[in-house]
Amino acid sequence: MLSARVAAAVLSLAAVSVVPVVVAAPAGAASPVVTTREVLGTSVEGRPIVLVHRTTDATLAAAAAGEPTRTVLVIGSIHGDEQAGLRVIRRLRDRDRLPVGLDLWLIRTVNPDGTAHDVRTNAHGVDLNRNFPYLWHSSPRGATWSGKQPLSEPESVLLRDLVRRLQPDLTLVFHQPLFGVGASDKGMPMVRALAAGMRLPVDEFHCTGICYGTFTGWVNNRTPGLSVTVEFGHRVQPWRIGRAARTVVEVGLTGPLPT
Repeated sequence: MLSARVAAAVLSLAAVSVVPVVVAAPAGAASPVVTTREVLGTSVEGRPIVLVHRTTDATLAAAAAGEPTRTVLVIGSIHGDEQAGLRVIRRLRDRDRLPVGLDLWLIRTVNPDGTAHDVRTNAHGVDLNRNFPYLWHSSPRGATWSGKQPLSEPESVLLRDLVRRLQPDLTLVFHQPLFGVGASDKGMPMVRALAAGMRLPVDEFHCTGICYGTFTGWVNNRTPGLSVTVEFGHRVQPWRIGRAARTVVEVGLTGPLPT
């Protein structure tokens, strides 16, 4: 996506810690990283939800020149008891180099209360992945309660607003334990590339009944970008975490996007 958008997003950050960096380089070449952090808001219980932006000076220069870059948003977890994706975020956060052209945005978890308590839902008992305004409907209270209305939760509103602001080309959300990369009518070539890189099967994940109010469904049907669900198994070996992080970087930059 054209980088004027990236430049605007960078200027809008209130935040941060910046690591000095580089000179211009060819697209795809590894380059030292510029990192900024921003607190997007807080959860029901007041825990901060933090956005980390990682890119390179060469990518920012390309953005300023109006050259195309790839904006990728990665969310480690939306369900608090599915925490393997947090390890992928850590790997991506700790990389000392990124390829030129990749504009990487990371959220460790959009559900810090659920993560702290090791439960699926947020502190109101709402499944945040059933709280988005695409095919939303009311459901009984329980592990997949969709809330009183779409976007009833501060965490969901925060994530909706972020996607509108960044307009990511690709959004990846990590889950457990269904083991696969979710099929998508909007972007199967990208899904296959991600699955191959992460050594996961492509699968059509079937919710109990309709997959109502999901974040990925909202992104894919209400925004120009592509969102893909990645499901690890119950236990995730370190090699798979590392492979997932590498795939985010490599396929995130070069994988085929919907046209």
